[in-house]
Amino acid sequence: MNNAYTEDLRIVRTRMLLCKSFFELLETMPFEKITVIDICKKAMVHRATFYNHFEDKEHLLTYAIDQIQEEMFNATIEKEKYSTPKEMYLSLISKAIDFVSDNRQKFLLIINKNSKDKIMGLLLNTINRSIRYLTGKNQYKDDFKIPNTVLIDFLAGGITNLGLCWLQSDNPCSKQELLNYFDIILNKV
Repeated sequence: MNNAYTEDLRIVRTRMLLCKSFFELLETMPFEKITVIDICKKAMVHRATFYNHFEDKEHLLTYAIDQIQEEMFNATIEKEKYSTPKEMYLSLISKAIDFVSDNRQKFLLIINKNSKDKIMGLLLNTINRSIRYLTGKNQYKDDFKIPNTVLIDFLAGGITNLGLCWLQSDNPCSKQELLNYFDIILNKV
């Protein structure tokens, strides 16, 4: 039993090492020019080890994005109970901004070296999932004028688009300014 647990940790460690090496290479090389051999050399693992975990570098990128998505989901749902929907939304937005800010370099590397669509999908899916999860945990009695699913999709889309603009801006507004804008918008919902 203990041996299986150790093996799982080795797998996790190897995948993390390959992801880290991949992102380090993306800082200096275009995605198209990075080879599996480059990743393996940087990670100091054998090529066969790479192929034990991933089919190719695209699979590694997909895995890395999935990991970022899970980390972001977990970060945005740390607190599960809120007294009002507005408090819940502002907390989620604050945590999402913190996560994007902490991982800004990774997000920008994926956008600049690969695809803005992948980051857009990551943010939209994660925020939508987080809002649905938190809404399920917080059964509010507020009578909204529009269906909950429409509100969730609207907010997830707005948070994602503003977050992407903020992420890509050379001179972004402060986190507090962004939260103030969302606070004003949420007063209208």
